[in-house]
Amino acid sequence: MSKPSATRKDFVLTSSYADFASYVVLATLVILAFATFGDYGISWDEEVQNTYGKKLLALYTSGLRDQSAFEYMNLIYYGGFFDLVAAVVNLASPFGEYETRHLLGALMGVVGYFGAWRLTRLLAGERAALIALAILATAPLVYGHNYINPKDAPFAWLTVWVAYFGTRAILEGPSLQRRTVAGFGIALGLALGSRVLAGAWLMALLGALALSVVATQPTGFKHWPREFWARSKGLLWALPVALVLMAIFWPWSVTAITNIERAVKEFIDFPWVSEILWNGQMVLSTKLPWDYLPVLLWNMLPEIILIGLVLACISAVSSIARRRLGVFAQSNSTAKVFVAAIAVIPIVACMLMRPTLYNGMRHFLFVVPILGIFAGIGLDQALNWLAQRRAVWGVIGSACIALAVGRQIWISIDSHPNQYVAYNAFAGDLVGAEGRFELDYWGTSLAEGTRRLIAAIANEPKPDGVTPPYNVLVCGRPWSAEYYFTPNFIVTWDIKKADFYVAYNGPACDWSLRDRGKVITDVYQRGVILSYVVDLRSLRQSQIIEPPKP
Repeated sequence: MSKPSATRKDFVLTSSYADFASYVVLATLVILAFATFGDYGISWDEEVQNTYGKKLLALYTSGLRDQSAFEYMNLIYYGGFFDLVAAVVNLASPFGEYETRHLLGALMGVVGYFGAWRLTRLLAGERAALIALAILATAPLVYGHNYINPKDAPFAWLTVWVAYFGTRAILEGPSLQRRTVAGFGIALGLALGSRVLAGAWLMALLGALALSVVATQPTGFKHWPREFWARSKGLLWALPVALVLMAIFWPWSVTAITNIERAVKEFIDFPWVSEILWNGQMVLSTKLPWDYLPVLLWNMLPEIILIGLVLACISAVSSIARRRLGVFAQSNSTAKVFVAAIAVIPIVACMLMRPTLYNGMRHFLFVVPILGIFAGIGLDQALNWLAQRRAVWGVIGSACIALAVGRQIWISIDSHPNQYVAYNAFAGDLVGAEGRFELDYWGTSLAEGTRRLIAAIANEPKPDGVTPPYNVLVCGRPWSAEYYFTPNFIVTWDIKKADFYVAYNGPACDWSLRDRGKVITDVYQRGVILSYVVDLRSLRQSQIIEPPKP
């Protein structure tokens, strides 16, 4: 689908308005980050990630003598880019330790949205970039993870920047600009300093360059090696930059020549065995079905992104059917293949290899921004197709996109501050997903329940004027609630001593205690209870409380 013809004046005006609107979106995201970062709870992994960052900082402040970071759980297999930066920022931050991490994550998200906008603009123009930015910025799944996911969200946005500079490398051909090479090296190094999987992005770029050579010289196979070398040799200068940054943020990776290989094997077959709620059944993480990731994407991505992806696929198939291999002779088409490969190949590999997966799709969050970019391109192409036939159809199409974005904004507001839990209409929203899929598996809603518990107890009458200590049993990561405790609240592991039970709505927690005790509060989101707080004091006095189900 080609863009409708326009005069230069019209094009400039269109570009100007689209870019201005994009800047407004980005500025709004910055304002929201500073206005709401304190609302978000602590996710399950944040405590260990925060500790990892401190240990990496200790490695450098001790002159490399303190190497406890290399012995801390299984974190050695992951880079510590975000965690090390957060540890440094926390040395001077006026905010709480985890509040600072949430703000930093949100701001890194804004940088990532900017990268997605730049990449889409490079591939398809200003209006497509605005659409992609709007649908990604209002996607609850992505927006929520920015604040509470210190591992996968930064990696997702770094992947976008690798794709951006890789795209520039393809478009510039043999005459690579220095800033493109430097940008690619920095983005790749920071991504490798987060997860070893980023090495695959370099392979995808080299594959795209090879495709470009074959497409432009289909019969000159004798010249392919020379042409490929001419297009890829400039990237060699990016490798030292990438390796230095990887070594800084993932120092374990360079302490032995086989460590990167070990990390790759660990990533492919992660030794984590647990039960995950899947389609109404508890399934081992090592036995999940082949369609686990596609089904989650279908049920969690905003509907507007799914529609845009369908339109983009239709456009791509149409172009290939008309021009066959010749379509890849254009550098823009080759660049799109490269960017698409970053999302498509991992999804296909997951379906074929069926590796151990975590709750939800957080391990594959990096595919979502790429899918959002192509959805924006697909929607933009559809608007062009409509406008070429009747101008009013283009207006109607634009209005539909605006309404879809508005709907996503409302869902994000209604889901605050647990946006990452959201499911789309195909899943039946949260009401339809409850009992079928994982909801607040990271327990971020425990923060809100704990705050309400403390407020409720503070208002209780105290006849002797003395506030007694209270024992609290937390079902979930204890620190997700304990961080918000006042000194008179103490975590206990013994339910027979517990005065209160703070739990998330998950199969690991004992829902029967909520039915038998006095409910202090339920944390609702779109008609579903995410977490709850139960007063066990009267129940403990009247009968024996059995331990919760494991």
